[in-house]
Amino acid sequence: TPINITMKVFRLLALVAAVLPASVSGSVSEATIDSAGNVVTNDNSIDESIGKREELKTHVLNLSPYRSDVYWDDGEYGVLITTLDPEESSTMNTFLGHQFFVTRHGVKEGLFDDEERLVFKVGQRDQTFYIPKNAAPSTKLCQDRFSICKDYSKNGACKRSPGWMIVHCCESCDEELNASELIDPKKRCSKEQLNTPEPVWEAGDLNKLFVNWATNETMKDEFGLEVLSSPEPEKYDATWEKAADGAPWVVVFNNFLSDSEVADLIRGGEMEGFERSTDQGAINEVGEMEKVVSKTRTSSNAWCMHSCERLSGVRSATNKIEEVTGISHVNYESFQLLHYDKNQFYRSHHDSSRTDDTPAGHRILTFFLYLTDVEEGGETYFNKLGLAVKPKKGKALVWPSVRDDNPNLWDARMFHEAKDVIKGKKMAANHWIHLNDYHTPNDWGCTGSFS
Repeated sequence: TPINITMKVFRLLALVAAVLPASVSGSVSEATIDSAGNVVTNDNSIDESIGKREELKTHVLNLSPYRSDVYWDDGEYGVLITTLDPEESSTMNTFLGHQFFVTRHGVKEGLFDDEERLVFKVGQRDQTFYIPKNAAPSTKLCQDRFSICKDYSKNGACKRSPGWMIVHCCESCDEELNASELIDPKKRCSKEQLNTPEPVWEAGDLNKLFVNWATNETMKDEFGLEVLSSPEPEKYDATWEKAADGAPWVVVFNNFLSDSEVADLIRGGEMEGFERSTDQGAINEVGEMEKVVSKTRTSSNAWCMHSCERLSGVRSATNKIEEVTGISHVNYESFQLLHYDKNQFYRSHHDSSRTDDTPAGHRILTFFLYLTDVEEGGETYFNKLGLAVKPKKGKALVWPSVRDDNPNLWDARMFHEAKDVIKGKKMAANHWIHLNDYHTPNDWGCTGSFS
């Protein structure tokens, strides 16, 4: 199914090597670039002497002001080939007839030239394509980004994954979802549109949960509950020697996970594929959040979804967290799976933000699971408390990110970091638990993530 927007090969032509093989038939025009950095001549010819199995080298130069992602068009939603900073170039191995498209980095927001999408098709040996200086996102928000959109729509994807489809396949879902209106995140993500339920915590509920854990003998016997820090350390037998009155709650469950649960969480990360961890960047007009390579975080991570979430040990771990917190999994983000090799770290950060008026609300709890022992280093260190927690396979570390007297406000004391791994490797997983339903806003594309 063709993409429902005008497609054109870069106005920047593919330059062919200065000396052409003798077998090339036909003439090849020179590319001309104007003073604005735009190519004004084009050559879309196909060299018919090239065999289908001949591997070709193709070059791409980014003249635009945008950090850009180049995707191979696989007939679905593209395979990321390379990322180019402004003025950066890259060489790709490809084949005759392969087609590529370009997006702004970290999102699938296509780049356009005069409202025509930038696409290039390989037709010559040793071509060079340019992303033009005036390339920019389209001013038309509602469009189909991929050729597969109509097929997805016919197969019910508009209802199954409304957020992803509204943003990526807006035209194909317009009749069914009124997508041209809901492409605006202010409309799509209103609490009225999402029918947001009441928050899971009110003032005082945070303290009630931790007090219940600290006074519950079953928690101690079954899971090895240990209070490290609390507002009343003597009353609740806090074991950290520097625990002080008025301090926040920090607890560990020393034997929370079974070996099979640990094994399935590690297996799930391998299934999903670990990638370099990123930070959250700017949000565009349709609500997509850019992924930015972190300078303060060198670990790799994966998100446990789909087949990973169906693993029995993963389901068991989530069910166990639901049981001890009394909070439904609909308030949870998918498991983040983490891998730290030697010398890798995550510098000081907070799991929530100072204010959060998004539909899902604050991350109120972090339930952090250690999947390996670490020979040396890798501690979770609470910077403002001076408290360090050593990784241990099967142990869970839990802390709140908000205040007991008002769960809509972050607790500024809860900055923490992952210390450098000095010897060995560290693997971990965590559920972030939100004040409100997380799954519904996530389904509708209201969390910045579109999966």
